Amino acid sequence: MNTEQAISVEGLTKDFLSRGNRLPVLNQIDLHADHGEFVTIVGPSGCGKSTLLNIMAGLDTQTSGTVLLQGEVLDDRLGRVGYMHQKDLLLPWRNVIDNAVLGLEVLGSGGARAKEKAQSLMDLFGLAGFENEYPHSLSGGMRQRAAFLRTVLTDQDVFLLDEPFGALDALSRSKMQEWLLGLWESMNKTIVLVTHDVDEAIFLSDRVYVMSPRPGSISLVESVDLPRPRRFEMVTGSDFVALKKRLLDSIREEAVST
Repeated sequence: MNTEQAISVEGLTKDFLSRGNRLPVLNQIDLHADHGEFVTIVGPSGCGKSTLLNIMAGLDTQTSGTVLLQGEVLDDRLGRVGYMHQKDLLLPWRNVIDNAVLGLEVLGSGGARAKEKAQSLMDLFGLAGFENEYPHSLSGGMRQRAAFLRTVLTDQDVFLLDEPFGALDALSRSKMQEWLLGLWESMNKTIVLVTHDVDEAIFLSDRVYVMSPRPGSISLVESVDLPRPRRFEMVTGSDFVALKKRLLDSIREEAVST
């Protein structure tokens, strides 16, 4: 048992049935994130990235292979990791603070104390003064911060993020990336992020996994040795550009070979 690994998958495969035929989606996936690491998964659309995250979260089951959380194989991982989807999934009839405590309510820990905890984090999440606003009046970035606050309030050690900034414009996205890095550094949590954006993957991560087209497998693993704290100006640096080229070359080579 590797106690340094917060979450890992070993030899994981996933098949779906389509009109009676087996449709392989994931093929022998091996990856891990150590405690306090920021790890990113990139790959082309349809390669199985979201399916992999769903399995890691316990929302789906693998065909074979294992998922380990804190070094243990758990049959039921639901509620044991924080999971944020691409869409913010805020309930339009609930204000910001009521949306934020929804995850705690589902876990049976709602009420006044949950709202007090949420309120104490409003400034850190850039939502102070907007506690009673409803989702329709928030910007895209604010909606994503509210959704992430809901995830963080469940107080898990591992967070899985599925394209959380995919719907934002370029400027909002870069600001959210810097905000997320600052938050991660202050929380000392483990994050596994799925994204299509190679720049985002490099800027945020300690390590990047590249997935091949379906059936998805790991075609390349690259450590990101850029110094922290990261600054957006790094994206034009020679080390950043060289790493981006290696990742893009791997993605293109896999795409051409299929």
